[in-house]
Amino acid sequence: MLKKWVYKYNAIKRVLCCALLCLIVVPTVFSATYTLPENGDTVVGSREVASLKMNDSLSAFARRNGIGYYQALDANPQVDPMRLSSGSRLVVPAQIVLPNAPRQGIVINLAELRLYYYPSGSNTVVTYPVGIGRVGGNWQTPTGKLTIIQKKQDPEWRVPASVAEDMAKRGVILPEVIPAGPDNPLGAYMMRLSNYTYLIHGTNHPEGVGRRTSAGCIRMYPENVEELFSMVPLGTKVTIVNQPFKAGWLNGQLYFEAHTPLREQRAAYAGRYDSLWNDALNSATGVRAASVDWTKVQTLAKKQTGVAQVIGLDARQAAGQAESNEAPA
Repeated sequence: MLKKWVYKYNAIKRVLCCALLCLIVVPTVFSATYTLPENGDTVVGSREVASLKMNDSLSAFARRNGIGYYQALDANPQVDPMRLSSGSRLVVPAQIVLPNAPRQGIVINLAELRLYYYPSGSNTVVTYPVGIGRVGGNWQTPTGKLTIIQKKQDPEWRVPASVAEDMAKRGVILPEVIPAGPDNPLGAYMMRLSNYTYLIHGTNHPEGVGRRTSAGCIRMYPENVEELFSMVPLGTKVTIVNQPFKAGWLNGQLYFEAHTPLREQRAAYAGRYDSLWNDALNSATGVRAASVDWTKVQTLAKKQTGVAQVIGLDARQAAGQAESNEAPA
């Protein structure tokens, strides 16, 4: 009888220890659902600040706060990711200028490594960090208009020949098929795009989210792809754009958000991005006159922190501010 109770006690202890471990390991994920402004403005959310925890990596901090690795790094240029200090306060760029793209279905902006989903009829946008195709060869994620043509939970991965060849050069021999499970690079959920070789999927290496590490597919944190998978129906339109510079309005204020262009763009433009950020500003101000601080625009375009900041006012607010400044004391 004593052995029986000892067994039960040990079993209960193991269950409690596992439950506690899950509480420690599973990240608390930043909510990323925003109500769209009813007046047609294109800036959502607000900038946040969060603290590093004991033994945090920058990847762990980013995941816990709903951003990607490079997004966390760019927003906090003073931080050395190899020398993080517990308790340090880091900027979480949760105020976002929406990409210049239709507000329907899924929109993926490669330059900011971020996915946006506009649920039909909800007047909201849900946004997540993603990983995209790496540089070199034919690994880049393409831009364009696509559709989700297949959804699958617990997918197996039929290793593309190009990936098998690339890994073989690195001394890793992959099987033709990797079954569903913890070793599957697709994770637990997969959505296939109409460009058949490209997928939106989870990953067994979440530290790669927010970076350029895939063979062209869109990678998501496991908890994010599970949520998106449950919301997105077959036939959903997917628009993939590449917009390192974005401009948009919120309550009469003009915001500018500058991300580091992808390496291909950096090579093509040789660091001169005037035409790119001018296009973004012209798109935002084309039907709405604005007073713009061009010095601040150029500074932000050079720093490329990915943090949205006010760089101007619409004509009415600018006039009101001028009148206020001219009023006698």
